[in-house]
Amino acid sequence: MGIGDYLRIVRRYWWVAVVVTLMGGGIGYALAATSVPMYESTARLFVSTQGGTSVGEAYQNNLFSQERVVSYAGLATSEQVAARAANQLKTGISTDDLRSRISAHPVDKTVLLDIAVRDHDPSTAQMYANAVSDQLVEVISELETSRRGGSPAAGVVVVDDATYPQLPIGPTVLARILLGVAGGLAAGLVLTILVGLLDTRLRRTAAAQATTDSLVLATLPADPGRATLEVADLDSGGPYVERLAELCTNLQFARTADGGRPHVLAVTSAQRGEGRTTVVIDLAAALTESGHRVVVVDADLPNPALAKRLGLTAEQLSTARRRGLSTVLAGQHDVATILIPDAGGHGFSLVPAGPVPKGGSRWWPAGDADDALAVLRDQFDYVLIDTPPLALSTEGAFVAGSGDGALVVVRLGRTRLPALRRAIATLRATHTDIVGTVATFESGHRRKIAEHRRHLQRSSAQAPSTDNAGTPDAADVAAEPAALSRVGNREP
Repeated sequence: MGIGDYLRIVRRYWWVAVVVTLMGGGIGYALAATSVPMYESTARLFVSTQGGTSVGEAYQNNLFSQERVVSYAGLATSEQVAARAANQLKTGISTDDLRSRISAHPVDKTVLLDIAVRDHDPSTAQMYANAVSDQLVEVISELETSRRGGSPAAGVVVVDDATYPQLPIGPTVLARILLGVAGGLAAGLVLTILVGLLDTRLRRTAAAQATTDSLVLATLPADPGRATLEVADLDSGGPYVERLAELCTNLQFARTADGGRPHVLAVTSAQRGEGRTTVVIDLAAALTESGHRVVVVDADLPNPALAKRLGLTAEQLSTARRRGLSTVLAGQHDVATILIPDAGGHGFSLVPAGPVPKGGSRWWPAGDADDALAVLRDQFDYVLIDTPPLALSTEGAFVAGSGDGALVVVRLGRTRLPALRRAIATLRATHTDIVGTVATFESGHRRKIAEHRRHLQRSSAQAPSTDNAGTPDAADVAAEPAALSRVGNREP
């Protein structure tokens, strides 16, 4: 993956990073609000040594004192100094507790030593620091005094008594919040990338093209208004109709593996809910509008939908339930007897699914199916077969294998790449040519579609009424969109 892929993941799942960042800031604030403030009091000591008065001796004594400072820093946190200080304080604090609060820091390149003691109360911290510095002075004096008596070789005096701390040590509330935000942002970005890498949904047409190893013939935008129609309104224009016209044009130039034009097309998908049946209906309507003879075949026998979607009459629906493709495959009827011309008044014909077969894993006999499709091939320019999803029924692959090729429908943002790969493998196993891919539900067109609908509504409201409604005037003819002029003329 390149940096562009990671940026796309962050752009898609930005809300994950935002939520985790806010959580980090909240945790930082909670820690700042619930933590008890800690104060630190510091006393400063001066280390000196006995020596001569010459310049050389003074220099040597200074070096000796600097070396002593490091040793005295370790002595300040010793158990002996802590025990003496605790005994002096008489506050009940234990030696180990007091020792854990002491820290000693030699001042670099000097003979000064800082003794710091921490406590939740500033006065107590000051008292502890004074006691520790006093006891350290006494311990050092005892250690530096020879057993034979005399003056100690080195000594320590308190230069500055312990200070009274005005402010607690550690990060402020704001600093804790900022640290939490920074940590949350880092964790959020990592989590965002992880979520993106684990998301196997198809997001881009480039991934669909790479997976199916076929050209994406069209990318149909998500149009909420399409669900309310039986067939796409081809005269309305707009992004959806434009892309549908693009699909028709590209389909007429598509070729199968042997170089022929595909006339019997199986429209298939990996899973349900990817827009397969809608593509069949709208593609049939568009091809019909451009002058082609088209028939759609409902081969999704386990879950037929075309008869209901096309708005057939009650009599036609009753007939479709009694006879259809399933009875043709069973040898009970001929194709001509079950064909419904001008289905729902949309211009193309329909071969309904018929009674749903019960039992048995195979309901698509290759020989009878080829004979039925041969009859339809002779009567129509295009035969569009709505197949079952390949993830739910392997029969869909046999259906697709009976035609000239397959048109694979994928839904952006929903189709899972593993499922699509399995579907393509199934088609390859039945030696089915993949003519092309159609991507559906492309996002980002909602505003453009809404603006186009408002424009149509305003145009309809402002259109002048005519006495002869059956004869459009010149203005109406000029304004009427040539919805499928882009599709091209009927092929010779």
